[in-house]
Parts: sequence; C-alpha cells; structure tokens
Amino acid sequence: MPRFPSAQWIDAFCEQLEAHPRAADAAASLGGVYRFVVEPSGPLTDRHTYEVHLVGSDGGASARRVDEYGAPRVTVRTDYNRWRQLLLGTLDLGPAMLFGRIRIAGDLPALLNARDDVDVVVDALRRVDTQWMPEMRTDDR
Repeated sequence: MPRFPSAQWIDAFCEQLEAHPRAADAAASLGGVYRFVVEPSGPLTDRHTYEVHLVGSDGGASARRVDEYGAPRVTVRTDYNRWRQLLLGTLDLGPAMLFGRIRIAGDLPALLNARDDVDVVVDALRRVDTQWMPEMRTDDR
C-alpha cells in the first residue's frame, strides 16, 4: 500500500486510471500532462509535486508519471489535509474549486466541458489503496 504523497502513490494512481472502464474516453478529452501539487499541512512539512502524462492508447489509455515535463495542461494544487479529504470522498471537487480550497490552473474550459471524464480521474484517485502519514501529536510540535 503506497504512502501519500509519494512517487509510488502516483504510479498506483496511474495504474487505477489506466484500468478504469472509461479511461479511453477520459484520455481522448483530457489527454496531456497534469501537475499535482501537495502543499504542506498536518503531518506533511514539504511540498510534493508530481506530473502525470495521460494519452489515448490503442482504444485505452496510458497514464505515466513524468519528470519535469515543462508547462502542464492543468495544475491541481491544495494542501495535504484537503488532498486527504478529496481522496477519502469527504470533499467534493466542484465546491472545493468554487471556494478556493483546491486551486486549478491551466486548460479550465476542457475540464468544464468534460465533467464526466474529470469524474473518471477523481474516481481513479480515490481507488488507490492509500497509507496516510501519521498525524502529529500536539506535544510533537
């Protein structure tokens, strides 16, 4: 079970995304590089940034972690605690974006026009069997 955030966790997300029954549709409309930024909060003290390249592939989809791609199509940024809420399903992406809890930059029209395909990505994120960082006790600070 990979720990969030880590390269292994992102690789597991890519596997879930590729295996999703609607992955080909998502890749067709949302193909490109996506940057995921996890800002420090709670037990996380350093920023973590990962990039995933999503492309259509032989009637399916390919999703791979890439290093220093350049300008991504979309950047998703929020802190560790909100990522955790999103991945556990206790934070809905739409309202979180609206109220600035999750910041998204880049090709927003593509995301807005492909809500069902965005749901595929969110579903794949939530399907990763995740090990969370241990919470800090108040006497550890």
